Amino acid sequence: MLYSTARVSTDRPHRYLRQLVSHLGHKVPTELDEERGSVTFSRGNCLLVASTTHFDMIARADGADAITAVQDTITRHLLRLATKDELTVDWLPLVRPATTDDDAALLALDDAAWTAGSRLPTTREKARTAYFNDRRRPETHLVATLGGQVVGAVSTHQTTPFPEAAHVFGLWNLLVAEQARRMNIASALLTAAERRAAERGARKLGLRVLASNTGALRLYEQHGYAVEGRYVDEFLIDGAYVDDITMGKRLTPLS
Repeated sequence: MLYSTARVSTDRPHRYLRQLVSHLGHKVPTELDEERGSVTFSRGNCLLVASTTHFDMIARADGADAITAVQDTITRHLLRLATKDELTVDWLPLVRPATTDDDAALLALDDAAWTAGSRLPTTREKARTAYFNDRRRPETHLVATLGGQVVGAVSTHQTTPFPEAAHVFGLWNLLVAEQARRMNIASALLTAAERRAAERGARKLGLRVLASNTGALRLYEQHGYAVEGRYVDEFLIDGAYVDDITMGKRLTPLS
């Protein structure tokens, strides 16, 4: 699955969103509410989310030709509706490799995305001035951006240094900004991480998640990850014992 995004600046974002979804609804299945809409084509789909000064479009399809077709169709119909405004539509990949320039944005995202149910409280006790360090390196990270702003991230790399386990990669630090949730950001990051890991020789991906993080558990299960182990009462968090769950997914059949 491939994902791309375009941010369209306008002083009438909700109006254009409604017009576009309603117009395309005469030809293909659509959904529409106050802040967002979706359009489903035979080769992919597009989610549209309105804000005060713009609306974001996120296209999703199985291959390069298909996602280009979705982008072209959405862009063509949108510009046809914009008879009084000069709208600019520039499609970009939703997920890209991280760079050192993303450090400050990732640090802010990591701090803002923390919840008691998702990570250990002690991970927030030390004040940090940087996100990247010897353990967290830019080359292992992918980031999701909307309108040039980092709204999500994930890391994947070989789990252990042993050659016997070179085919096993892990997923760490999956983050999505609160304002970018329910926009397929987490799914796009997972898909891109799986693709990157496979390109680097991975045949299996593993991760660990707290049992209290029910939203993450559902997300991973939806993407084909299965529970492989459970460390019962592994952590004591705010007076309650919490299990630590290991999950895995095979990217290719193991012989």
